[in-house]
Amino acid sequence: MKRRLTPLAAIVAGLALGVWCRPLPRPGPDAESVADLPRMTPDLDGVTWPPNLAPPALRVDEPGDRFYALARGGRGVAVEAAGRRPEVAFPLRRWRRLLAAEAGASLTLTVAVRGPGRHWRRFRPLTIQVAAEPIDRYLVYRWITPLYNFWSDVGIYQRDLTGFRTTTVMHGRQFHHGCVNCHTLSASHPDRFSLGFRHRQYGNGTLLSAGGRTVRLDRPVGYGSWHPSGRFATYSVNQVRQFFHAAGEETRDVLDITSSLVSYHVAEGRFTPLAGLDEEGWLDTYPCWAPDGRWLYFARARRLWRPDTVVPPPQYRDVRYSLMRVPYDPATDRFGRPEVVRSSEAAGRSLVFPRVSPDGRWLLHTACDYGCFPIHQPSSDLGLIDLRTGRDVPLAINSARADTRHSWSSNGRWIAFSSKRADGLFTKVYLSYLDRDGRAHKPILLPQRDARFYDTLWYSYNVPELSDSPVPSGAGELGRALRSGGLRAAPAEPVTGGSR
Repeated sequence: MKRRLTPLAAIVAGLALGVWCRPLPRPGPDAESVADLPRMTPDLDGVTWPPNLAPPALRVDEPGDRFYALARGGRGVAVEAAGRRPEVAFPLRRWRRLLAAEAGASLTLTVAVRGPGRHWRRFRPLTIQVAAEPIDRYLVYRWITPLYNFWSDVGIYQRDLTGFRTTTVMHGRQFHHGCVNCHTLSASHPDRFSLGFRHRQYGNGTLLSAGGRTVRLDRPVGYGSWHPSGRFATYSVNQVRQFFHAAGEETRDVLDITSSLVSYHVAEGRFTPLAGLDEEGWLDTYPCWAPDGRWLYFARARRLWRPDTVVPPPQYRDVRYSLMRVPYDPATDRFGRPEVVRSSEAAGRSLVFPRVSPDGRWLLHTACDYGCFPIHQPSSDLGLIDLRTGRDVPLAINSARADTRHSWSSNGRWIAFSSKRADGLFTKVYLSYLDRDGRAHKPILLPQRDARFYDTLWYSYNVPELSDSPVPSGAGELGRALRSGGLRAAPAEPVTGGSR
């Protein structure tokens, strides 16, 4: 005997099969063809898209009461999005099928809008190239408010770029509104991870995960880089000071009063200075290990003031960093003599944030007018050096506002970077494809599920790091390791960190 469905069950079953869903409002063959591209956010015409990246949410800035978008590839796969509102979004699963079919080929994106009298206008299609090479699956970043005196609402997060799932790595709320900062991942060893923290009672220090174990180190360090062997990581130790200008687009500024480099050896559980680099009178920061583990890149400037100087010292605009490197012999654990990769005198600017591509060919960096905090300088740009020839490679992805912190995908074909190009106030993450000739393609704003996401976002994306593996330690484990040291007397001053 067959079992009959109740009316409610029939409705639910019908919805599941889609028979109760209204058809998408689509333009017919009589739609007017418009020669112009649609006004739309984000700008996607001519971008190169990773074959594993989540779909963009679109906001069509054309007047109408129905909105429609169709993404179609040359191999017969297509995906649609439509609605009554100007914000439309492609279904995630169908978008993934489209990208899988069109990897290494191109898509057309056609937008249509219905206006008065049910009259449709179909705009000229956009072209999107789908790369053959994927981007790393995870993006790890810090969310921080732009307010200089509100650093307690800071968190480290990771986003799965194949979709929209975001998880908390650690937040300051886990230890009474403390500050978390300076996260460092290992490309070669996904079980290696560290981040900094500071708090008036819990103290300042570093949390380090390695080999399935998380420990608290009662020494604060800044940004770092793991050696490819995974045996140690090299960090900057900075005495950071913030100050303000009376006028200008950016009234805030930051400088390092002192800075030097140290390494933390995991097995021995100890910090050591870098022999030959611990000289007085220099500011060394932003270390980066080359993929072969035989060169350490960093930024160096001569210190023009005493460590106990007033802030800001009158010479702060005269400090410009050069890109340096020092050879390292893994067999003897010895460093050689540092050498200049690109001098600030030759560049006419301050050069910081060196990051070597996974194949060892390219050196990506940031150039600013002075100092080592380009996020507060609208003129900051990304720069690229071909390490085979020593020549600078022009980058067409810079904007009129600050383009700063960056990282490589593990296959060397993608970079993620922070930029204030949208509004001059909040940093957002952009993704760009770098081809084998060193040409960076038109950047993509990190896609979100809702096209209105960035309109109401009160946070800046800080220090975006691409990773092919998730952070090894969860928020609970990191929080327990931090609190294991107990409450302490309030420290006199934080010695590292800041909004970079």
